[in-house]
Amino acid sequence: MVNCNPSRTPIDTDSKMGPEGVAVQDPTLYRSLVGGLQYLTFTRPDLSYAVQQICLYMHDPREPHFAALKRILRYVRGDNLLSWSSKRQHTISRSSAEAEYRGIANVVAETAWLRNLLREL
Repeated sequence: MVNCNPSRTPIDTDSKMGPEGVAVQDPTLYRSLVGGLQYLTFTRPDLSYAVQQICLYMHDPREPHFAALKRILRYVRGDNLLSWSSKRQHTISRSSAEAEYRGIANVVAETAWLRNLLREL
């Protein structure tokens, strides 16, 4: 998976998974990888639906399920998250718009800091 092509989405929207297909040769590997992805969903909510779909078949994984698992791993590999934070605001906002403006101000400040850091490199 080191040299794999990254995926733009965690799950294929055209196909529907079912109990069809050839059984996976190593179901323990499948379950281990799914468990790791379940842990990752605590900080990556964009993976929740895709991981939930492959968890439905942990008792009897098939090749299409393993292919879906690999697609999620390719999505995680190709994702380039620059920054992430969540914190409580020090002041009380009077509206959701005001709260969003305060959040945007934090994003702009962090982006300016990252830009200056990259210029110095």
